[in-house]
Formats: sequence, structure tokens, C-alpha cells
Amino acid sequence: MSLPERVAVVVLAKDARTSKTRLTVEPSRRQQIAWCLAATTIRTALAARSVGDVYVVTSDLHIAADAEAAGAHVVPEGSPLGMNRAAALGRRHTKVASPDSAIAVLVADLPCLDPNDLDGLIGEFRERRRPLFVADHHGVGTTLLINDALTPMGIAFGRGSAHMHRRLGYEPARRSIRGLRLDLDTAEDLQHLTAPNPALRSQLARISAAAPLN
Repeated sequence: MSLPERVAVVVLAKDARTSKTRLTVEPSRRQQIAWCLAATTIRTALAARSVGDVYVVTSDLHIAADAEAAGAHVVPEGSPLGMNRAAALGRRHTKVASPDSAIAVLVADLPCLDPNDLDGLIGEFRERRRPLFVADHHGVGTTLLINDALTPMGIAFGRGSAHMHRRLGYEPARRSIRGLRLDLDTAEDLQHLTAPNPALRSQLARISAAAPLN
């Protein structure tokens, strides 16, 4: 079976009011960080040469409006469903809207992501022709899943998801793509952030400057 030229990407963008709770900054700053990360991740996916349509699953009205303005399609989540149900919703929608596309499911908090990171991972997927997952920089969580449209695969985001996705039949990506592995969850992640996007780096610095992170 030949794979389509470009891959559809589902971005899972949690409601900013309840995300990033492990960052020890006040709620309004966490919300701004979540908005900033989602906007950057969505625009980076749209800029990748190997990516076709981008579908953003979210219950956050701010993220939804920004995603549409950027050129992505919004899949309304209604009430927050949790990562796994949101991913399943996004996949179902994508299979209808882009029936011939392979589908990548991507988390929305990747501050160092570059379009070339996605192009490289999609290139590996085309070479190996197997469902793949990308583990986070701790090797425990998952930041991306990718499989073809005809292969039904489970979803197991959450604690220990890298191990669970391997058990479900995904194979680990072999390429070391830092931008896909470095998600932002904790104060330590924020302190060591080296986002390539100067505007994002500046905004996160301003957001976090007024409060201690530890």
C-alpha cells in the first residue's frame, strides 16, 4: 500500500484553565503559557512540508479561535474529555475529513518543536511503514503517535504511556528529535527551555519572571 504524500496531524490542546498544573506559577500565568505553547505547536505543524491538514481538538475557546485564524481545523471537544478520548475523537474526525491520510496525534506543549522535526519523523514512518510513537525526554510519556489510516491502533496517553504504547504495537521512533521529545510540564522544564522561536522564548520568560518556579 502506498502512503499519501502528506500526513494529517491531530493536535491535543487541553483547556488552558486546567493545564500545566505542575508549573508552580499562578493560574493566570499557567493559562498564558498553555495558550502560547498551543499556538506555537499548531503553527509549527502547519509549517511542516510533510503535513497536510491540522485538526485541533480542544474545549478552550481561545485556542480554538487562534487555531482557526492560523489555518487549522477545530474539532470541538465540548467538555474536556481527557487525552485518550480527545485523541479518539480527533482520529474519528480526521478519518472522515481526510480518509486517505496517515494520522499523527501530537501533544500541544512542545516549545522546541521545529517543522523539520515533524518532517523527519514522518520520513521515518514512511521508511519503516510501521506505527510509531515518540517518547518524551524522560522516556516515560508520549508526545506523538503515528499510524496509517487502515491500521486500527489503541491510544494510551497518561502515566507510563511510552511503555503502554509499545505494548499496543507501536514501535519507538529511532531518530533522536529533541523538539518532539521536550514537552513542557514542570518548573524544571521551563527553567531549561531553549525554544528556537525568539518570540516564544521571550513570552515564556515574561510570563514566568514574576513568580518563583521552585
